[in-house]
Parts: sequence; structure tokens; C-alpha cells
Amino acid sequence: MSPDNPKGNAVRQNNPALKRKRKQQALTLLLAACTLLVAFAFISHQLLYAQSPDRASSEFAGGIPTVSVVHPEPVGGVSLEEPGYTMAYTEAPIYAQTSGYLKKWYYDIGAKVQANDVLAEIDTPEVDEELAQAKAQLQVAQATAHLAQVTYQRDQMLFDQKVLDAQTRDSAADTYSEDQATVAVDEANIDQLNALEAFKSLRAPFDGIVTTRNIDVGTYVANGSGNQLFVVARISPLRIYAQIPQAYAPVVKIGMEAAVTLPQFPGRIFQAHVTNTSGVIDPTSRSLQTELQIPNESGELLPGAYVQVAFKFAGNSPFLALPENTLLFQRQGPAVGVVRSDGQVEIRRITINRDFGNKLEITQGVSVSDQVILDPADSLTSGSKARIVPPNSRPHS
Repeated sequence: MSPDNPKGNAVRQNNPALKRKRKQQALTLLLAACTLLVAFAFISHQLLYAQSPDRASSEFAGGIPTVSVVHPEPVGGVSLEEPGYTMAYTEAPIYAQTSGYLKKWYYDIGAKVQANDVLAEIDTPEVDEELAQAKAQLQVAQATAHLAQVTYQRDQMLFDQKVLDAQTRDSAADTYSEDQATVAVDEANIDQLNALEAFKSLRAPFDGIVTTRNIDVGTYVANGSGNQLFVVARISPLRIYAQIPQAYAPVVKIGMEAAVTLPQFPGRIFQAHVTNTSGVIDPTSRSLQTELQIPNESGELLPGAYVQVAFKFAGNSPFLALPENTLLFQRQGPAVGVVRSDGQVEIRRITINRDFGNKLEITQGVSVSDQVILDPADSLTSGSKARIVPPNSRPHS
């Protein structure tokens, strides 16, 4: 067919076999170009690897990565600030010990009282009547006992003269003893009623302030009802309670000083000292309840207030310090890499007490003799090998 034949050219252009052949040739050329590009990149990488002095040193070390290490350092005197609350040194609810009606009260809430001051008086007409009746009954019993005594003495004298028989004398002695017992019972009853009469006056048990008054004039009060009529609190000295974290429990000592601040007294610091600890770690909060005392002679600090308690621990603390760039973040929690004496790496879980930004305060997981890896790689695993180089050398993993 002639080349200038339009019909022949159209047939060749629409030939499917010819189209497939051209596509295969183009694909072959593309694969050849890619192969040449990969080969060029590989050769360039090998040349750079051979010229790198750091890679050469790694090859010289037998393929073991080099690392820089640091030893954990003891932390010097540390401070701790924890929230706390104040509580009255002593607090006593006042109950009625006799029954009657409140006649008068003398102190309201907030009033300062001295020990044995009368807070209120109770009118007890029933007790008064019982006391009067008991006194009259005692007089009768005393008179009866006196007659029995005279009778017994006379019968004893007649018995000694052999005029009276022994049975009559013994009967008189028995009557005299019974009447004496009756007098003793009546006297005890009067003592009880006198005690109830003394409870007509409600008194302050110690120096302090009245924090609660739950009674008013004319109100009936019953002995043993369990209702608090007054509450008196002693606020000088004042108790302070704070929860100390478990890590600090060994360094909290009786007598140590602490600085106390309150939001309502900005800029002021009150000095307190530790008086007691609970002696056990609370299993819920993992903390040690600590009691402090503050003089509070002016009475300006009130019970129930929120405070901040700052401790300053002298000497070395039980914690260790590590640079921030030793930390590994893992799913199980914070950890560090430690190079053992045989060159093997161990991943250690640690407990961080406080993070100071460039330094970590560690409570558990490492010791001062451990060699902790600086700038550890995320791919670091336990059991791998590492070669330690001086800190001023640049380590590679």
C-alpha cells in the first residue's frame, strides 16, 4: 500500500497490536530510567557513608551505638508546700445535765469566756421540789434512826443487867441498823439532787470563745436529750492539719518549723511547728496526716480556715536529680535508659516527684551509681548494647 494512501495510514493508526507495542516500548524506557536513578542514589549513599568519620568510628566500634551518660545527683535541702486547714485546739459541746426551762443566757456566739464562767441558767422547779421533799424525808429518817439508837442503847443496858432477854436486844440492834441505812440512802438522794441543782448553771469548761448557741430563754431542756446548748472552742494555740505526700514522710520530724500563709492575710507569714503525725500512710491519698500548732495569741486566726503550709527540709533529701533530656516517654509511663557495667541497656521506670523544667526530681527508679543515657533515642530497648563516650563527644545511636 502506498505511503500517501490515506486509507492505509488510517488502518495502521487504528491497529490494536501496534498500539500495545508502542506502550511496551515506553514502559521499558521508563523502567530503565528508574533503575539508573536508584543505582546512582545507592552509589552516592555508599560514597558518603565511607567518607563520614562518625560512621567510620561506629564501624570501628563493631556497629555498637555510642552514648553519653550522666549520674543522678542527690538533691540538697528541698521545700514543700501543701494545703491544710485550721482546727480549734480544744472544742467542747455543752449539754444539759438537768431538766427544766432556760432562765437566762449570758454569752452569745463569738464571745470570749474564761474557765468556769456561767453561760446560762436553767430553772428547774421539779428538781427543787424533789430536793425539798428529800430533805424532809431525811429529817424523818434521822429522827427514826435516833429513836432506834436510844432504844438499842437502853435494851443493851438492860441486857447487861440480865433484865432483858437477848432476842429483844438483837431486835433493837437490827432496827437501829436498818434506820441508819435509811438515813444513808436519803443523804445520797439529797447529794444527787444537789448535783442536779449545780447543773442549773451551764459553765465554760476552759478559756475560749463561744462558737455555737442553740438555746433561747424559755426553751425546755431535758437531761440526756443529746442536744448541744453551747459549743466552746479554745483557739490559742490553734491546730493545723496537712497531708504530706508519702515520699516526704521520712523527713517530717516532730518539732520542725513550717511557714503558714492565709489568703486573707496577704504578705504575712505565721510560724508553726510539727507536734504529731498519724504514723501511718493513708491508703487512699498515699499521704501522712501531720499536725502542727501555731500560738495564735491574738486570736486572729480562726478554726476551719484554709491555709498553705510550707516546709523547708534541711540537709539532703531522699530524692535524686536528673536532666530533663534523659527522659523517655513510654506507654507504661516515664522511664530512662541505664547502661549497665556489661554495656547492656536497661529501660527503667521512674517516679517523678517534681519537674523543674530543665531538671527532674526523682523519687524511685534510679540510684547515684547508675549511668543514665543523655538524649536517648525513641527506639532504645532493653538488652541492646551501647558504648559510653565522654559527655563532650557527640553520641550516635
